Amino acid sequence: MARPHIEFIQNQVLPWKQLGEGSSRPGAAGRALSYDPDTKAASVLMKYPSSWRLAENHYLPCDEELFVLDGSLSVGGVVYGKGDYAYLPAGMTRPGMASGPGAAVLTFFEGPQGSVMGDAPLGMYDPTRLIAKIETEAMPWGTPSDAMVMTFANAPGRKLLRQDPKTGDRTWMLRFGPDDPKKMTHGRAENHPVVEESFLLEGEIQMPCGVLHPGAYFWRPPGIPHGPVGTLKGLWGFFRSKGGPLTTKWADNEEPVDWSPTYRPILPDHLKPFATQAADTSSLY
Repeated sequence: MARPHIEFIQNQVLPWKQLGEGSSRPGAAGRALSYDPDTKAASVLMKYPSSWRLAENHYLPCDEELFVLDGSLSVGGVVYGKGDYAYLPAGMTRPGMASGPGAAVLTFFEGPQGSVMGDAPLGMYDPTRLIAKIETEAMPWGTPSDAMVMTFANAPGRKLLRQDPKTGDRTWMLRFGPDDPKKMTHGRAENHPVVEESFLLEGEIQMPCGVLHPGAYFWRPPGIPHGPVGTLKGLWGFFRSKGGPLTTKWADNEEPVDWSPTYRPILPDHLKPFATQAADTSSLY
């Protein structure tokens, strides 16, 4: 059973789960965004209370990718503040973790998440895959890789954070807009041959299935047509691809852009009850 299609949910309506012993972060809270029952991979919003600490030397049996939304978190002496990014491979020794002021961290586990005390088996950790820290707020904006985006998007920019040398999987930040609805009346639908995952940080996105506000999350399986897309306020989002680099197949014909779409999400059964709840988007989480 593959990870289900989620398009889209405001994370603010989802419950927090307090994490206990045996979890990767005992004493913290997690808000599950999506989960793969086969691989045990998960996308989670982690919330660390002030003075949180995991003192023991430990490792994770899976890769962990993180992006700090608020506060600060230290992992093995490396301190991550707001806007900082890291990719920590399986088996990396972590001589403790801590958060003095507390933190909210977008976290992606690529397999079973429980912390294992002690040192990892020899050969598990591959240091060539480590991205120790990127201060994304200090990175210059580059250009999107897709020529069509460069053509229709207003002031587009991309920050490429990671590209896996073996799988081609990518992580990046994207911004563009705002759009002028008087000029941008039509657009093209698109689809990708790989998974696209996103968490909206600022602005909004108008899509046929609704308006994404800050804190909106989606996991879109390969080959799902979507769009046309526009943004009245501009957008800034955190994106990932799984299964290779994100390439785009654009529809041949243009369709009208719906600037006031009704929220019609595609959700698995366990998330459907939350779709009717009003989200407080004045906060990102």
